[in-house]
Amino acid sequence: MKGPASRLLAVLLAVCMLVSLSGCWNYSEIDDMSIVAGVALDTNKADNNIQMTVEMVDTQGGLQDNETGFKILSLSGDTIFNIARSMISITGRKLFWSHAKVIIISEELAREGLIKVIDWYSRDTETRADVFIFISGEQNARQVLDLNSTKKTIISFELAQMMRDEKFTGTAPVVEIWDFIDKLETPGKNAIAPLINISEVNGQKNERVAGAAVFVGDRMVGKLDGKETQFTLFAKNDIKGGVLTVDNERGIPTYSLEILSSRTKVKPVWTGGKLQLQVSTLTHTGLDEVMSTVDLNGKESIQAIEERASADLQEQILAVIRKVQREYQADIFGFGKAVHDDMPQIWHGIEKRWPQEFKELDIKVTSKVVIQSTAKSSRTIKLGD
Repeated sequence: MKGPASRLLAVLLAVCMLVSLSGCWNYSEIDDMSIVAGVALDTNKADNNIQMTVEMVDTQGGLQDNETGFKILSLSGDTIFNIARSMISITGRKLFWSHAKVIIISEELAREGLIKVIDWYSRDTETRADVFIFISGEQNARQVLDLNSTKKTIISFELAQMMRDEKFTGTAPVVEIWDFIDKLETPGKNAIAPLINISEVNGQKNERVAGAAVFVGDRMVGKLDGKETQFTLFAKNDIKGGVLTVDNERGIPTYSLEILSSRTKVKPVWTGGKLQLQVSTLTHTGLDEVMSTVDLNGKESIQAIEERASADLQEQILAVIRKVQREYQADIFGFGKAVHDDMPQIWHGIEKRWPQEFKELDIKVTSKVVIQSTAKSSRTIKLGD
């Protein structure tokens, strides 16, 4: 509870600052306020409308008594704004939206189209555009927020922290609502959003973020798993960290490379009477694990590991690009934007048929992995005789 408690304290301190700056709020008004930590959106099949669930930080007793808690509230309606206002009649308190961290949307709703559920959130003056967006892989999005009843913590704050730490895993995109909308509005780009599921280990349920939902326009059309998403992030020049697993010369996973930095360049060229995209990656890593006693100065050298890592990365990036081309026809990599920027005349001629052009686009990938450190040791562990 230490992490969520500290974040809760930060929220309450921020409210105090707003009180002092505005000059028109007081403690009794804070007593009458529920702070929204996160939102889940589902389809309400019974009434053929939308169900919104909010996770609230409840300042029971106000700041004077230093009593806080959290609760879940669900309500259905025809529009998000109408639901948000109607919740006041149930809570008896005004909902404070500016500290909300996440918005979780069911897959069913995502496949119908997201414009109808995210427009209010991006437009209203009480909400913020830097909220993290997720697509739920569960039967409904509320199930994720309901984890707070067993974990006794604020799930929305945990999810926000996961996104801030996602650079250490690199298996899901980090997407804020403003960025998602920007992708919808940018020619030559399609949006993705992280997938969230509930995993259960030894009877303990936890939220897990891995993989990505693929969009054409505002409609979800498919999914990528965690590994596919990692290689997608390489192609998009969005990889910030994570681990590359490399086989030994017999094809057995043996080495772990920590991604220290990576740079991807995309160059559109006109060759042989057609458009071609040349994608090149340069990745600097550290050798952080060797599951073998092999001598790294012998046949299984650092150079040999680099070469296998480079070849595998190149193959995996190309594989995920081809999957997205053939199955979804969704340019989630921003290749169209690269053509628009570098070859505007060519783009002008193909813009209206870009989905089909993207599907058939000739793409070449070259990858180079450099091991620039071997962590604390430059040798492997040797067994005694």
